[in-house]
Amino acid sequence: MSPAHPTPTPELLRAIWREILELDVVDDEQSFFVHGGRSIDALRLVNRIRNVFGLDVTVRTVIEAPTVGLLVQALGTAPPAAPRPRLTEGPGAG
Repeated sequence: MSPAHPTPTPELLRAIWREILELDVVDDEQSFFVHGGRSIDALRLVNRIRNVFGLDVTVRTVIEAPTVGLLVQALGTAPPAAPRPRLTEGPGAG
């Protein structure tokens, strides 16, 4: 993980879950899906994890590690995300 990215912590994950699921409180022992998360929310979570922590995870990671604590552990062994190509104007654009 690059120094530009914070280390995944329960506090940061709770904040992301609260934002995505529009919740005031997240119970660390409850599944993302029990909290009301749907597949589209899991995709949003994966994207936020990639952007915030710089880690390569999939929806499968969220399914297999559905609680805050399990997801923190899973992120501890997740590989860095590959850089995404920048969208630029090229031939034929516009």
